[in-house]
Amino acid sequence: MMAVFQDWIAILLRWLHLMAGIAWVGTSFYFNWFDLSVRPPKGKVLKENIRGTLDEIHGGSFYYHEQYWPNAHPERLLVHAWPAKTTLVTGALLLAGIYWYGARTYLIDPSVADIGPTAAIGISIASILACWFFYNELCFFIENNRVVMAVMAVFVAVAAYGYQHVFSGRAAYIHVGAMLGTCMGLNVWTSIVPHHIAMRKQLNAGEKLDLRHGEEAKRRSQHNNYFTLPVTFAMISNHFALAYNHHRAWLILWLLMAGGVSIRHYLNISFKYDRKERSLLVAVAAVFGGAMGLSFLRPAPPVVVGPVDTATAMAIVQKRCVPCHSQKPTHPTFVAPPSGFMLDTPEQVLAKAEKVVQRTSVTRDMPLGNVTAMTDEERAQLKVWIEGQGK
Repeated sequence: MMAVFQDWIAILLRWLHLMAGIAWVGTSFYFNWFDLSVRPPKGKVLKENIRGTLDEIHGGSFYYHEQYWPNAHPERLLVHAWPAKTTLVTGALLLAGIYWYGARTYLIDPSVADIGPTAAIGISIASILACWFFYNELCFFIENNRVVMAVMAVFVAVAAYGYQHVFSGRAAYIHVGAMLGTCMGLNVWTSIVPHHIAMRKQLNAGEKLDLRHGEEAKRRSQHNNYFTLPVTFAMISNHFALAYNHHRAWLILWLLMAGGVSIRHYLNISFKYDRKERSLLVAVAAVFGGAMGLSFLRPAPPVVVGPVDTATAMAIVQKRCVPCHSQKPTHPTFVAPPSGFMLDTPEQVLAKAEKVVQRTSVTRDMPLGNVTAMTDEERAQLKVWIEGQGK
């Protein structure tokens, strides 16, 4: 009963996290596009201190927008902070509920680093907070946004490399995304919203707006805009075992994130200057091509001499796979076989032969977190046995 309740909590949290994230990213994309797309007004305007105007068509209607600095607080002012705050909170709860509570299954891979749950959770928390403090101080001391992004690119590469040598591949990717996602959420919580509040207080007090508040809020908002695609990839990366279980997983992740940043920069330049930077498209193709090329380069598996008999193969399956993938799992994380995938008998293994080989020998994401400590030799033996049965 408790396991079912926990699953429902996870379902609802994931759903809320996804919905809030979509709303947040959509808002970020829209307002960034709007800010870069407005042009100097032509003709009559409706507000004071107009910075730019924009006409749109959507859903069968035409829309007219003005971007301006008000002299008094508007009667009705919409704010957009809740999606960011909700995404940050639900993301933290999911990280705690899945990767901290289930550290032995999802966070730790004994074949990578044989550490205990307390140490792993401590590294997780400390590294995420360290990223935020590093980035925040970087923004205070360096005004040039290009320098900030370049330094953060190096930081992300180092963090990804470090995570790959401490956590499971899946957890390593998630943590890089969690670091940047935390920076994005705290940008909203500790910088963008406070600057907006300061501007509103000035208007309510009848004071002239201090434009430095707007400039700083805009700066952090633009940083978030460039972080969105890298973070989005990291958050869905648990589906991409081919990448996160590679021996150069950190580099593949870094290249894909660089590609995401390049796409955002290409679009932002297109919006602002009405021009296409073809060289950026070449850069995007190069980094994605590099990531794909790396995925084909893998260490040679152990050589298995001679055929492998069924008894040997099933002993491996019983020891390494059946604790989870059984009609009655013995692993404490599962009350039913994940995805209904059962491997109790040779017939069941051979019925799923292609997937078993793919997950144990190619993507190597099973056993999950290598919780049962399956060795490279055992993976090779199981593959040889399955291939031999098909002859």
